[in-house]
Amino acid sequence: MRGPPMPGVYRDIQDFVAAHEPCGGKVTGAVEKPTSEGYAVEVKCTCGERLSRYVNAESARYDLIYSTLLCNPN
Repeated sequence: MRGPPMPGVYRDIQDFVAAHEPCGGKVTGAVEKPTSEGYAVEVKCTCGERLSRYVNAESARYDLIYSTLLCNPN
């Protein structure tokens, strides 16, 4: 069971990549240059599906902390 939705886009991207693993498509991404307000991110699969999100500054900070915590072995 998943908890409440988290801010940011990190989890959405993970879910998108996992969902497209079975289709065999190649997943690529693009990110606009960040500004003080946030940034836009788009992830595409060769099957034609795409994920587009705008990440505001607060959500970007959350993603940075969350993804860093996942990468650090205690």
